[in-house]
Amino acid sequence: MSQTDQEKTEHKQAMKKLRAAREQTIKAAAGRMKEQKKAIKAIKHQLEDKAGTVPEIATATDLELSEVMWFIATLKKYGEITEGEKDGSYFRYCLAVSSPGEKST
Repeated sequence: MSQTDQEKTEHKQAMKKLRAAREQTIKAAAGRMKEQKKAIKAIKHQLEDKAGTVPEIATATDLELSEVMWFIATLKKYGEITEGEKDGSYFRYCLAVSSPGEKST
C-alpha cells in the first residue's frame, strides 16, 4: 500500500495539529511522572539505611501520609520493598534484597 504525496502531507499536518492540541496534557502528564519518580526515589533513599513505618517515611521525605501509603503499596506489590515486623499500628518496610543479575532502579 503506497500513499500519495498529498495523503502523506495531510497525515503529517493532522498529526501536527493533534500534537499541538494535546501539548498541555502531555506536559502535565510528564510533570506528574517526574514528581512520582522523585517521590519513589526519596522513599527508597529513606529505606536504604533502616526500615521505617509509613509515618516515619512521610515525615522524613516531606510527603503526604496518604501519598507515601500509596507508593509503599505499589512498591510492595512489585517486590521493590518488603513488609517487616509490626511497630505499634504500622508495619516497618525495608528495601527488598535484589537477586544477582537483577536490574535495580
